Amino acid sequence: MRTPMLARFLAGLLLTTPLLAAAAPQYTVTVLAGPDSRAWDINLSGQVVGENGGNAWLHDGSVYLDLGAGSARGINDAGQAAGNTGGDGFFYSGGVMTAITHFGATFVGGLNNNGVVVGMAEVEDPENPFARHAYSWQNGVSTDIGTLNGFQSRAYSINDNGHIVGGTDIGGAPNYPLTPFLYRDGVMTEIAVFPGPWSEAMAINDHDQVVGFGNLLPNGGDLYPRTAFLWDNGILTDIGALGGSVYSYALGINNLSQVVGAFDNGLDPHAFLYENGSFYDVNALVDPASGWVIAEANAINDLGQIAGTACRDGSCYAVRLDLVPAVPEPATWGMLLAGCTLVGWRRRKGRAGR
Repeated sequence: MRTPMLARFLAGLLLTTPLLAAAAPQYTVTVLAGPDSRAWDINLSGQVVGENGGNAWLHDGSVYLDLGAGSARGINDAGQAAGNTGGDGFFYSGGVMTAITHFGATFVGGLNNNGVVVGMAEVEDPENPFARHAYSWQNGVSTDIGTLNGFQSRAYSINDNGHIVGGTDIGGAPNYPLTPFLYRDGVMTEIAVFPGPWSEAMAINDHDQVVGFGNLLPNGGDLYPRTAFLWDNGILTDIGALGGSVYSYALGINNLSQVVGAFDNGLDPHAFLYENGSFYDVNALVDPASGWVIAEANAINDLGQIAGTACRDGSCYAVRLDLVPAVPEPATWGMLLAGCTLVGWRRRKGRAGR
Protein backbone atom coordinates (compact mmCIF):
# COMPACT_ATOMS: atom_id res chain seq x y z
CA MET A 1 0.00 0.00 0.00
CA ARG A 2 1.38 3.44 -0.90
CA THR A 3 2.03 6.00 1.80
CA PRO A 4 0.16 9.23 0.95
CA MET A 5 2.41 12.06 -0.27
CA LEU A 6 1.76 14.25 2.78
CA ALA A 7 2.76 11.46 5.14
CA ARG A 8 5.94 10.81 3.18
CA PHE A 9 6.77 14.52 3.30
CA LEU A 10 6.28 14.66 7.08
CA ALA A 11 8.39 11.56 7.59
CA GLY A 12 11.23 13.02 5.55
CA LEU A 13 11.01 16.32 7.40
CA LEU A 14 11.13 14.54 10.73
CA LEU A 15 14.21 12.54 9.77
CA THR A 16 16.08 15.64 8.65
CA THR A 17 15.14 17.79 11.67
CA PRO A 18 17.37 17.68 14.81
CA LEU A 19 15.61 16.59 17.97
CA LEU A 20 16.66 19.90 19.52
CA ALA A 21 16.60 22.88 17.20
CA ALA A 22 19.69 25.07 17.43
CA ALA A 23 19.05 28.09 19.61
CA ALA A 24 21.08 30.75 21.34
CA PRO A 25 21.76 29.99 25.01
CA GLN A 26 19.82 31.91 27.65
CA TYR A 27 21.14 33.10 31.03
CA THR A 28 19.93 34.22 34.43
CA VAL A 29 21.81 36.89 36.40
CA THR A 30 23.02 36.41 40.00
CA VAL A 31 24.52 39.42 41.80
CA LEU A 32 27.59 38.47 43.86
CA ALA A 33 28.79 41.73 45.43
CA GLY A 34 27.85 45.35 46.00
CA PRO A 35 27.93 48.39 43.71
CA ASP A 36 31.17 49.07 41.81
CA SER A 37 32.30 45.46 42.10
CA ARG A 38 33.79 43.28 39.38
CA ALA A 39 34.02 39.51 38.88
CA TRP A 40 37.27 38.28 37.35
CA ASP A 41 37.27 34.49 37.27
CA ILE A 42 35.11 31.39 37.82
CA ASN A 43 35.88 27.72 38.47
CA LEU A 44 34.04 24.52 37.58
CA SER A 45 32.01 24.67 40.82
CA GLY A 46 30.71 28.12 39.96
CA GLN A 47 32.85 29.84 42.60
CA VAL A 48 33.73 33.36 41.53
CA VAL A 49 36.44 35.80 42.62
CA GLY A 50 36.64 39.54 42.16
CA GLU A 51 36.97 42.92 43.83
CA ASN A 52 34.56 45.19 45.66
CA GLY A 53 35.33 48.56 47.22
CA GLY A 54 39.06 47.81 47.36
CA ASN A 55 38.61 44.33 48.84
CA ALA A 56 39.19 40.92 47.26
CA TRP A 57 36.45 38.32 47.63
CA LEU A 58 35.40 34.78 46.83
CA HIS A 59 31.73 33.80 46.32
CA ASP A 60 30.22 30.36 45.80
CA GLY A 61 26.74 31.60 44.93
CA SER A 62 25.50 31.66 48.52
CA VAL A 63 28.46 32.52 50.78
CA TYR A 64 30.56 35.68 50.34
CA LEU A 65 34.10 35.48 51.71
CA ASP A 66 36.05 38.73 52.15
CA LEU A 67 39.76 38.08 51.46
CA GLY A 68 40.94 41.49 52.63
CA ALA A 69 42.30 44.50 50.79
CA GLY A 70 43.06 43.94 47.12
CA SER A 71 41.63 42.23 44.06
CA ALA A 72 41.21 38.47 43.50
CA ARG A 73 42.04 37.71 39.86
CA GLY A 74 42.03 33.93 39.57
CA ILE A 75 40.46 30.81 41.11
CA ASN A 76 41.03 27.13 40.37
CA ASP A 77 38.81 24.08 40.78
CA ALA A 78 40.22 23.40 44.27
CA GLY A 79 38.95 26.79 45.44
CA GLN A 80 42.44 28.27 45.66
CA ALA A 81 42.57 31.94 44.71
CA ALA A 82 45.24 34.45 43.73
CA GLY A 83 45.29 38.18 43.33
CA ASN A 84 46.82 41.49 44.33
CA THR A 85 47.05 43.44 47.57
CA GLY A 86 49.05 46.62 47.93
CA GLY A 87 52.23 46.15 45.92
CA ASP A 88 52.33 42.37 46.34
CA GLY A 89 50.46 39.36 45.10
CA PHE A 90 48.69 36.80 47.24
CA PHE A 91 47.84 33.11 47.10
CA TYR A 92 44.85 31.89 49.14
CA SER A 93 44.40 28.20 49.97
CA GLY A 94 42.40 26.52 52.72
CA GLY A 95 41.98 29.71 54.71
CA VAL A 96 45.69 30.59 54.58
CA MET A 97 46.93 33.70 52.77
CA THR A 98 50.50 33.62 51.39
CA ALA A 99 52.23 36.73 50.07
CA ILE A 100 53.87 36.68 46.64
CA THR A 101 56.74 39.15 46.72
CA HIS A 102 59.49 40.13 44.32
CA PHE A 103 62.01 42.92 43.95
CA GLY A 104 59.27 45.49 43.38
CA ALA A 105 55.58 45.82 42.60
CA THR A 106 53.89 42.54 41.71
CA PHE A 107 50.77 41.90 39.62
CA VAL A 108 48.88 38.59 39.58
CA GLY A 109 47.04 37.59 36.41
CA GLY A 110 45.76 34.07 37.11
CA LEU A 111 46.48 30.52 38.27
CA ASN A 112 45.88 26.93 37.22
CA ASN A 113 44.62 23.76 38.92
CA ASN A 114 48.15 22.89 40.02
CA GLY A 115 48.38 26.04 42.12
CA VAL A 116 50.79 27.82 39.76
CA VAL A 117 50.32 31.61 39.74
CA VAL A 118 51.35 33.90 36.87
CA GLY A 119 51.63 37.66 36.56
CA MET A 120 54.13 40.48 36.23
CA ALA A 121 56.80 41.81 38.59
CA GLU A 122 59.42 44.52 38.64
CA VAL A 123 62.95 43.21 38.12
CA GLU A 124 66.35 44.64 38.88
CA ASP A 125 67.76 46.14 35.71
CA PRO A 126 70.54 48.73 36.02
CA GLU A 127 69.87 49.92 32.47
CA ASN A 128 66.13 50.34 32.81
CA PRO A 129 64.40 51.14 36.12
CA PHE A 130 61.00 50.35 34.57
CA ALA A 131 61.78 46.75 33.63
CA ARG A 132 58.94 44.33 34.38
CA HIS A 133 58.85 40.66 33.50
CA ALA A 134 56.21 37.97 33.37
CA TYR A 135 56.72 35.29 36.01
CA SER A 136 55.30 32.07 37.40
CA TRP A 137 55.13 31.22 41.11
CA GLN A 138 54.48 28.00 43.00
CA ASN A 139 55.07 27.11 46.65
CA GLY A 140 57.18 30.18 47.24
CA VAL A 141 59.42 29.71 44.19
CA SER A 142 59.31 32.28 41.38
CA THR A 143 60.49 31.86 37.80
CA ASP A 144 61.22 34.85 35.56
CA ILE A 145 60.02 33.89 32.08
CA GLY A 146 61.61 36.88 30.39
CA THR A 147 60.58 38.90 27.34
CA LEU A 148 61.05 38.93 23.57
CA ASN A 149 63.81 41.45 22.83
CA GLY A 150 62.31 44.19 25.00
CA PHE A 151 62.21 44.83 28.75
CA GLN A 152 58.54 44.37 29.62
CA SER A 153 56.18 41.40 29.63
CA ARG A 154 53.09 40.39 31.60
CA ALA A 155 51.28 37.06 32.02
CA TYR A 156 47.52 36.72 32.40
CA SER A 157 46.72 33.02 32.16
CA ILE A 158 48.22 29.55 32.60
CA ASN A 159 46.63 26.23 31.66
CA ASP A 160 46.97 22.90 33.46
CA ASN A 161 49.88 21.94 31.18
CA GLY A 162 51.85 24.91 32.51
CA HIS A 163 51.62 26.90 29.27
CA ILE A 164 51.42 30.66 29.81
CA VAL A 165 50.08 33.54 27.71
CA GLY A 166 50.30 37.30 27.96
CA GLY A 167 51.91 40.27 26.27
CA THR A 168 55.55 41.18 25.70
CA ASP A 169 57.22 44.17 24.10
CA ILE A 170 59.47 43.44 21.17
CA GLY A 171 61.41 46.69 21.26
CA GLY A 172 60.43 49.93 19.67
CA ALA A 173 60.84 53.10 21.70
CA PRO A 174 59.19 55.24 22.83
CA ASN A 175 55.90 53.32 23.19
CA TYR A 176 57.29 49.77 23.41
CA PRO A 177 54.18 48.12 21.95
CA LEU A 178 53.12 44.70 23.19
CA THR A 179 52.55 41.54 21.19
CA PRO A 180 50.83 38.29 22.33
CA PHE A 181 53.09 35.48 23.51
CA LEU A 182 52.80 31.80 24.31
CA TYR A 183 55.35 30.42 26.78
CA ARG A 184 55.64 26.66 26.42
CA ASP A 185 58.38 24.18 27.38
CA GLY A 186 60.64 27.01 28.51
CA VAL A 187 60.37 29.00 25.27
CA MET A 188 58.50 32.28 24.72
CA THR A 189 57.04 32.63 21.20
CA GLU A 190 55.20 35.46 19.49
CA ILE A 191 51.98 33.74 18.39
CA ALA A 192 51.00 36.21 15.68
CA VAL A 193 52.24 39.36 14.00
CA PHE A 194 49.66 42.14 13.98
CA PRO A 195 49.58 45.21 11.70
CA GLY A 196 49.45 47.60 14.65
CA PRO A 197 50.76 47.81 18.24
CA TRP A 198 49.22 46.98 21.60
CA SER A 199 48.08 43.39 21.28
CA GLU A 200 47.95 40.83 24.08
CA ALA A 201 46.89 37.25 24.80
CA MET A 202 44.49 37.11 27.74
CA ALA A 203 43.55 33.46 28.27
CA ILE A 204 44.48 29.91 27.28
CA ASN A 205 42.60 26.62 27.66
CA ASP A 206 43.99 23.11 28.09
CA HIS A 207 44.00 22.58 24.29
CA ASP A 208 46.40 25.53 23.87
CA GLN A 209 43.72 27.64 22.22
CA VAL A 210 44.54 31.28 22.98
CA VAL A 211 42.31 34.36 22.99
CA GLY A 212 43.06 38.04 23.32
CA PHE A 213 42.93 41.24 21.33
CA GLY A 214 45.06 42.72 18.59
CA ASN A 215 45.23 45.30 15.84
CA LEU A 216 44.04 42.95 13.15
CA LEU A 217 42.78 45.53 10.69
CA PRO A 218 42.65 49.35 10.47
CA ASN A 219 39.34 50.53 11.86
CA GLY A 220 38.18 54.01 10.93
CA GLY A 221 40.35 56.81 12.27
CA ASP A 222 41.19 55.09 15.54
CA LEU A 223 44.92 54.99 16.19
CA TYR A 224 44.90 51.73 18.15
CA PRO A 225 41.78 49.71 17.24
CA ARG A 226 41.53 46.39 19.04
CA THR A 227 39.80 43.27 17.75
CA ALA A 228 39.17 40.04 19.64
CA PHE A 229 41.00 37.01 18.27
CA LEU A 230 41.17 33.26 18.71
CA TRP A 231 44.49 31.52 17.99
CA ASP A 232 44.50 27.75 17.50
CA ASN A 233 47.66 25.90 16.47
CA GLY A 234 48.89 28.74 14.29
CA ILE A 235 45.49 29.66 12.83
CA LEU A 236 44.30 33.16 13.76
CA THR A 237 40.56 33.89 13.72
CA ASP A 238 39.18 37.41 13.85
CA ILE A 239 36.24 37.13 16.27
CA GLY A 240 35.11 40.65 15.45
CA ALA A 241 32.34 42.65 17.09
CA LEU A 242 28.76 43.80 16.50
CA GLY A 243 27.29 47.04 15.25
CA GLY A 244 30.48 48.49 13.83
CA SER A 245 32.14 48.72 17.23
CA VAL A 246 35.76 49.85 17.18
CA TYR A 247 36.91 47.68 20.07
CA SER A 248 36.47 44.04 21.04
CA TYR A 249 38.44 42.08 23.62
CA ALA A 250 38.44 38.30 24.11
CA LEU A 251 39.07 37.74 27.82
CA GLY A 252 38.24 34.12 28.60
CA ILE A 253 37.98 30.68 26.96
CA ASN A 254 36.92 27.29 28.32
CA ASN A 255 37.81 23.77 27.19
CA LEU A 256 34.75 23.69 24.91
CA SER A 257 36.24 26.57 22.87
CA GLN A 258 33.57 29.01 24.06
CA VAL A 259 35.00 32.53 24.21
CA VAL A 260 33.79 35.52 26.24
CA GLY A 261 34.80 39.16 26.33
CA ALA A 262 33.56 42.66 25.67
CA PHE A 263 33.02 44.96 22.71
CA ASP A 264 32.15 48.65 22.44
CA ASN A 265 32.41 51.86 20.49
CA GLY A 266 34.23 53.61 23.31
CA LEU A 267 31.00 54.57 25.09
CA ASP A 268 28.76 51.58 25.68
CA PRO A 269 30.54 48.26 26.44
CA HIS A 270 28.63 45.00 26.07
CA ALA A 271 29.67 41.45 26.93
CA PHE A 272 29.90 38.86 24.16
CA LEU A 273 29.85 35.10 23.82
CA TYR A 274 31.47 33.44 20.81
CA GLU A 275 30.79 29.77 20.12
CA ASN A 276 30.68 27.54 17.04
CA GLY A 277 31.46 30.49 14.81
CA SER A 278 28.56 32.62 16.13
CA PHE A 279 29.01 35.95 17.93
CA TYR A 280 26.34 36.87 20.51
CA ASP A 281 25.74 40.05 22.44
CA VAL A 282 25.16 38.57 25.90
CA ASN A 283 22.47 41.18 26.49
CA ALA A 284 20.36 39.38 23.90
CA LEU A 285 20.69 36.20 25.99
CA VAL A 286 19.20 37.55 29.25
CA ASP A 287 15.63 38.57 30.04
CA PRO A 288 15.26 42.19 28.85
CA ALA A 289 12.65 42.79 31.56
CA SER A 290 15.42 42.36 34.17
CA GLY A 291 16.87 45.74 33.24
CA TRP A 292 20.45 44.45 33.31
CA VAL A 293 23.10 45.56 30.84
CA ILE A 294 25.88 42.97 30.81
CA ALA A 295 28.96 45.15 30.30
CA GLU A 296 31.78 42.59 30.33
CA ALA A 297 32.37 38.85 30.53
CA ASN A 298 35.79 37.96 31.95
CA ALA A 299 35.71 34.17 32.29
CA ILE A 300 33.62 31.12 31.37
CA ASN A 301 33.82 27.62 32.88
CA ASP A 302 33.18 24.29 31.19
CA LEU A 303 29.53 24.35 32.32
CA GLY A 304 28.98 27.57 30.41
CA GLN A 305 28.70 29.77 33.51
CA ILE A 306 30.11 33.27 33.02
CA ALA A 307 31.73 35.69 35.47
CA GLY A 308 31.41 39.34 34.58
CA THR A 309 29.95 42.75 35.31
CA ALA A 310 26.36 43.94 34.87
CA CYS A 311 24.91 47.43 35.29
CA ARG A 312 21.45 48.65 36.29
CA ASP A 313 20.06 51.92 37.67
CA GLY A 314 23.41 53.67 37.42
CA SER A 315 25.47 51.06 39.31
CA CYS A 316 27.55 48.09 38.17
CA TYR A 317 27.89 44.78 40.00
CA ALA A 318 29.90 41.58 39.85
CA VAL A 319 27.61 38.84 38.53
CA ARG A 320 27.50 35.20 37.60
CA LEU A 321 25.47 34.20 34.56
CA ASP A 322 23.91 30.74 34.77
CA LEU A 323 22.50 28.84 31.80
CA VAL A 324 18.77 28.29 31.59
CA PRO A 325 18.14 24.62 30.67
CA ALA A 326 17.44 24.32 26.96
CA VAL A 327 14.01 23.11 25.77
CA PRO A 328 12.95 22.11 22.25
CA GLU A 329 11.64 24.98 20.16
CA PRO A 330 7.96 24.92 19.10
CA ALA A 331 8.90 23.93 15.56
CA THR A 332 10.72 20.90 16.92
CA TRP A 333 7.75 19.86 19.03
CA GLY A 334 5.62 20.14 15.90
CA MET A 335 7.92 17.82 13.99
CA LEU A 336 7.94 15.31 16.86
CA LEU A 337 4.13 15.40 17.03
CA ALA A 338 3.90 14.96 13.28
CA GLY A 339 6.24 12.00 13.48
CA CYS A 340 4.25 10.35 16.27
CA THR A 341 1.02 10.89 14.36
CA LEU A 342 2.55 9.38 11.23
CA VAL A 343 3.79 6.31 13.10
CA GLY A 344 0.37 5.80 14.68
CA TRP A 345 -1.38 6.20 11.32
CA ARG A 346 0.88 3.67 9.64
CA ARG A 347 0.35 1.14 12.44
CA ARG A 348 -3.44 1.48 12.20
CA LYS A 349 -3.35 1.10 8.41
CA GLY A 350 -1.12 -1.92 8.78
CA ARG A 351 -3.59 -3.62 11.13
CA ALA A 352 -6.50 -2.74 8.87
CA GLY A 353 -4.81 -4.32 5.85
CA ARG A 354 -4.25 -7.69 7.53
